Amino acid sequence: MKKLLILQTLCAFTLLVSAQTTTKAPVNTANVPDSLIMRKLVELATTGPSFKLAEHQENVLQYQLKGAKNNWMNLLTVSMNYNDLQLKGQNSTYVYPKYFFGLNIPLGTLLSRTQVKATREQIKAKEEQKEVLVRSLKAGILKMYLQYKNHNELILLQTNVIDDEETAFAKAKEDFKDGSITIEAYNQSQKRYNDEVVKGKQLELDRDILKLQIEEVIGITLDEAIQQAAAMRKK
Repeated sequence: MKKLLILQTLCAFTLLVSAQTTTKAPVNTANVPDSLIMRKLVELATTGPSFKLAEHQENVLQYQLKGAKNNWMNLLTVSMNYNDLQLKGQNSTYVYPKYFFGLNIPLGTLLSRTQVKATREQIKAKEEQKEVLVRSLKAGILKMYLQYKNHNELILLQTNVIDDEETAFAKAKEDFKDGSITIEAYNQSQKRYNDEVVKGKQLELDRDILKLQIEEVIGITLDEAIQQAAAMRKK
């Protein structure tokens, strides 16, 4: 009686685990070439907020450069003086020149143009940073996609392993019911099956996290990106 109770308990636990081992279907990429998918992912990644932020920062520097070029105009001063001095005498005469004009040009600022040169260097540095960002985004998104694909393949292999262990465990249950194996052998079979199920769950979790990371970069779901890649093939 005790042996039967243990068997019923273990069977119930196994059914619960089996009900939770349904593998989520990965995104179907079979009909779309990887080259198109990766090209689309790179396109989306390099036109996202990170890249646009770099472009806005470069635009700010361009405006600063224009301002620096015009700053020297603010240093120019123009002056005019009216001379109303008149000598009194028999033949009154005016003192010339009657008008004075002046123009003050700060040659040091005009010739050095330090601020303009500094801003130009900042623009060059920002262009280099943008290029580095593009390369980083491209490498990052392709790396995540390759890892995502690899996890899908590992999950398929792990599913086969789980099926084999499930078959072996089902036989162990029958053998245990018939009394042809010990409780220890039954427990070992169950443990092997449960261990493989856990491995499969971990692979699914890692794959789903990668999918979320990809979608965070591209700004849309991976399914939508693959659909757009498929549309590129039809053009």
